[in-house]
Amino acid sequence: MESIKYHQNGIGNEYGADHALTNNWNPEVDYGNEYVNIYFRIEAPGYSYPSFSFTEEGEKAFYIETKNALQPLGWESEIDAEDWHCGYIKKGKQHLYLHPQNFSGEILKNEVKQIAEALQKHDTFYLRWVDLYETVYDISDTEYEEYLVNKDEEIRKILFEQCQTKRTNKYFYVFDVCRNLAEKIRLRRVGLNDGRNSGSGQTIEHIKEIIDKMIIEGLLVSVEINGNKCVRSLNKTEQKKLKLMIA
Repeated sequence: MESIKYHQNGIGNEYGADHALTNNWNPEVDYGNEYVNIYFRIEAPGYSYPSFSFTEEGEKAFYIETKNALQPLGWESEIDAEDWHCGYIKKGKQHLYLHPQNFSGEILKNEVKQIAEALQKHDTFYLRWVDLYETVYDISDTEYEEYLVNKDEEIRKILFEQCQTKRTNKYFYVFDVCRNLAEKIRLRRVGLNDGRNSGSGQTIEHIKEIIDKMIIEGLLVSVEINGNKCVRSLNKTEQKKLKLMIA
């Protein structure tokens, strides 16, 4: 059986001297209860250029083979359908979306190898390589709040720096500030969006609370513009006037 390439994105050089993605993740390590945002890159000859569309018969054969490969590992259709299709399958808290080019989702790191090997070579498709992205954590809201609290000083520093303006009549929308900062400090958690794509979430709400405290402390100036709460940091002149020493 050919070796499988496991590529952890965001670590060192993405490509090696051979101009190919590096094989830089070890599937043999015990990662405990850590999950990972993952893409199993699939090549399906029946779903290719220029149409990128299965025939009815080809699609059926593709998902029968997919089911035969993964069902023995404990995976099942999320909607409890007998026939699998381009949709989600699940195993406990794990889930994968079965697109003919990528099987993607959040799975336990300790199960990556067995899934990759199960997908390696079939009549209707084969595994090209495995792309791994962020670590995904299975932690409670209470545990996550503790993580955020430990980040409070860092959050306050970044907020003050990012909310600085050249003019005292210029402000930033609080929600935009929170969303931008949340991208830097948020931990990805199993099955939770937490405001990553839309809306709010625990991370954004925690940052909002810190902004409110900084407004009360006089470190941020707040106004309402078109019904939206906006803020800016104190400038040097305002700091001197209030005798505030801010690094």
